[in-house]
Amino acid sequence: MASTFQTRHSLLQRATDLKDESAWVEVVEQYRHFIFCVLNQLGVSRDDLEDLSQQILIGLTKSLPRYDRKKAKFRYWLSAIIRNKANSYFRKQYSAKKSLDQMSNHARENHEITAPEIENVIEREWAAYIGSQAMCRTREAFSGQAMEVFELGLDGHCAADIAAKTQLTIATVYTLKKRVKKRLYLEIRKLSAELEG
Repeated sequence: MASTFQTRHSLLQRATDLKDESAWVEVVEQYRHFIFCVLNQLGVSRDDLEDLSQQILIGLTKSLPRYDRKKAKFRYWLSAIIRNKANSYFRKQYSAKKSLDQMSNHARENHEITAPEIENVIEREWAAYIGSQAMCRTREAFSGQAMEVFELGLDGHCAADIAAKTQLTIATVYTLKKRVKKRLYLEIRKLSAELEG
């Protein structure tokens, strides 16, 4: 994935032109994992995850020219596409007379996932996605022991243990953790602005 992101709006505009393959590849790179994780959380069969992800990306291709950022953020518009494809998937599973146990825990008597349910899944997965992307960017920004110190802190190690393990002073441990945390926070804010459209 490119280390610098274009603004979402300009990339999405470029991606509406089916001849601009590089724009479409970038859109797929940025959102494919997110779509896959949402579908997994909704209970889509492992055998069907890849196919349904592809169907969503194809649906995105077809409907992207109709996207109006004045009406909704791209993330919310994408969630509607995911919800519709997931509901269609679960209806098809039901009509094929598969057992209800194989369906998502979120399926209702009408075998549709409600907007609030999918929004909860999408919110959780979006936060995880942004956090993961921000952590990758943060890792690229730091060399030396800064990331090791920060990740040991995330794993629950206290400053004294980290200092002993890395042979740094406790003051240095606190300083490094603070620098990485600040950079991570800034990357999360930057990514949220860039990717939410």
